[in-house]
Amino acid sequence: MMTAPCLNRLNKYIQKTILALLSLIFIAGCSDNTLVDSPAVTTQYYSEKLLKSADISNDGRYSLLSDNQQVCLWDNTKNQLVYNCIASLEAQLIELVGISKSNKYFYTSNRVNVHLYQLDTGRLITVWSAGDNIINDIAMSADDATMILGFRNGQVSVIGVHDNKINTFDIHRLDINSVSLSDDGQLAFTGSSDKAAKLWHTQTGEIKKVFTHKMRVNHVAISPDAKLAFSLDAIDNRYFWLLPSGQLFSELQSSVRFIEFNQSQFSSDKQWLLTGGPRQSLRLWRLTTGKLYAKWETYKPPEKIRSSVLSVTFINNYTVASLSSDGVFQTWQIPTAH
Repeated sequence: MMTAPCLNRLNKYIQKTILALLSLIFIAGCSDNTLVDSPAVTTQYYSEKLLKSADISNDGRYSLLSDNQQVCLWDNTKNQLVYNCIASLEAQLIELVGISKSNKYFYTSNRVNVHLYQLDTGRLITVWSAGDNIINDIAMSADDATMILGFRNGQVSVIGVHDNKINTFDIHRLDINSVSLSDDGQLAFTGSSDKAAKLWHTQTGEIKKVFTHKMRVNHVAISPDAKLAFSLDAIDNRYFWLLPSGQLFSELQSSVRFIEFNQSQFSSDKQWLLTGGPRQSLRLWRLTTGKLYAKWETYKPPEKIRSSVLSVTFINNYTVASLSSDGVFQTWQIPTAH
């Protein structure tokens, strides 16, 4: 049996231990890994139908939506349609959409054809055909001059938007699942089921760097200046790369074995990667450490089983935006470090 002095010492030790643990918890909560689930600043509802594809303009002003029956362009700042939705045959079965960074154009695709429109009027400008190929992903350069189409057979077509010149290159052996372009359109970064992400020159098709993964590469992103890139495979390889040297910069830190991203974007200062995925997932990752800095759960209608984030963007250094498969546009404040 313990004596009273022994019990007192034990109690003091337990108290000190509890205080030390509480201090560690407090420090961890105010460290680099700040996790939040704060309310959205803005929530706007654009569709009652489940969306097949969606995109937010780079400045957050516009949202482009496709529900496989019509394509609609919304002005997020006014919370209203820009003009009547496109509901003709060309809007049927659209599974890929995008807004150019200049807000001059938007494009749609049923994976066989690509339609390019004037954003301010909705006028159809041109149509490109993939021939016998099936398009898995599309990217457009910031200067509006270059568009790339990634195909299921491992090929990529590079389209000169202004001169309609098309070059097709054999970049991968299997399906291309994700494509990304530098702002000047000179370099492309693509991920494939052949377990590789590749950096290549769009004018010549010359492969500059190859990054090998354990499994198929499902998602890639490249920074605007082509200095950094991100590649994610089907299991647990989640890498940030220094493109000039080809060296590993950091790795996404997560205990989740399978991660899926529908879209991602580097911040302009290359400090963050913003990602959107299934299960209402909006995440902000710090590049230098690969750690999750902030997370939000986007809106899901009560009657729906699940909702996915289809598009994300940095509106500015303090605000991010998301667009979900339920047609809900939201904005969020980036928390400041404690």
